[in-house]
Amino acid sequence: MILPAKDDNTEAFARTKALFDDIKIKHPELEQWDTLSMGMSGDMVQAIQNGSTMVRVGSAIFGARA
Repeated sequence: MILPAKDDNTEAFARTKALFDDIKIKHPELEQWDTLSMGMSGDMVQAIQNGSTMVRVGSAIFGARA
């Protein structure tokens, strides 16, 4: 899971996706490694565009914390 700084999400997501792909190639024995968790409600679109397969969306559903 990655939660990047607010002003660096796209670059951080791209670097994390590249690392994820590299590990999968170098370690084919990790057959069940299929989840890349990146992002939250505020950067959901960027996370998905960069390959996230799981996004935390609590505030999009429940609203901001009180």
